[in-house]
Amino acid sequence: MNPYAEIEITPLYSKDGMQSQGKSVRIADDDAQTGWDEIGVVSPNYLLVHNAKVKNVVDQIAERSKITDWTPRKCFFDGRRFVYSITTDNITAEVAPGDAIRFGLIAHNSYDGSLALSVGAYVEHLVCSNGMTSETFFSRFTFRHQKGNIDWDEQTEKAFLTLLPTSKSKLSHMAFTLGKLNRKMLTIPDLQLLRKEFLKEFNHSSWGKVMDRYLLYEKHTAFGLLDAATRIFWHNEKPTITDYRNNTYSTDAMLTFAQRLN
Repeated sequence: MNPYAEIEITPLYSKDGMQSQGKSVRIADDDAQTGWDEIGVVSPNYLLVHNAKVKNVVDQIAERSKITDWTPRKCFFDGRRFVYSITTDNITAEVAPGDAIRFGLIAHNSYDGSLALSVGAYVEHLVCSNGMTSETFFSRFTFRHQKGNIDWDEQTEKAFLTLLPTSKSKLSHMAFTLGKLNRKMLTIPDLQLLRKEFLKEFNHSSWGKVMDRYLLYEKHTAFGLLDAATRIFWHNEKPTITDYRNNTYSTDAMLTFAQRLN
């Protein structure tokens, strides 16, 4: 589905003609009989923001950074939720000699109210291009969905000031933390602890896929386990919003585990 297709909000009515307080969100679809598909019902004061506007905000933040090599990385849309990300090779840090991560920006939006409109930072592991998103490690700027207009210039400037000035220091800090994971060889008791305390929210299917990747293809370190998880959830050929949530969950879990390491 085209993430930048036309959208509109229309009123809802009951059988007796009474107008509902909820509003129907519809997206243009040439394959639909009416030319439109309903993708959600939102409250009257919900401010619907087109995905193209969200992408434009990210691109404006990148332009204000004066960095010229920003590269689009992900564009996800499931008909309701939207994720868009870009990275730069001008802001990098080494986890170990010759093993670097780079800085990126990632935006979220939704047409059904299930995701807050926001722009945040994330990192990408250069050797495998795995993205690592975190709700606790990096700042995230949230645009509130409220009735009325957003002052986009003001809000974009605030988002820029939230994310870019600390990008190098936060990336260096994350590289240092990932370095601790990289030096930690995992034993069976370690894996038991991680599964029981840090990654307990994974269902059996997700845990099985991560372990299969870890055992067969990754270094048997704590960073190797994180790489296995981010490989599964970042590079799924048919991604879902759950993959993005699992990516954040596994990244934050392993970064928390790193705090226990010397």
